[in-house]
Amino acid sequence: MIPREGALQALARFCIKHSQQNRIGTFTIDHIIKMARLILDNNCFAYNNKYYKQIRGGATGSAFTQVLANIYMYEWEQDLIKHQALNKEIYGRFVKY
Repeated sequence: MIPREGALQALARFCIKHSQQNRIGTFTIDHIIKMARLILDNNCFAYNNKYYKQIRGGATGSAFTQVLANIYMYEWEQDLIKHQALNKEIYGRFVKY
């Protein structure tokens, strides 16, 4: 499970890095972050005839959550990869789609 705030911060940095004039396509970075927060904050599901609102992480299997998790993990892995390169270590990650 990815931490929501950490993932949103990673998404903002990712967007800034890949934006042109503070935009990705026709959307501002601020708008993208607001939409991402809206998706994460309004994930509801039913279980055993009861409705629940998810308050941590994101919906497993959601296309958006998978992309957000990959952005978060990409950023997280960069420091680890640098450390491992210096220490001649190997790192791998399995991603199931």
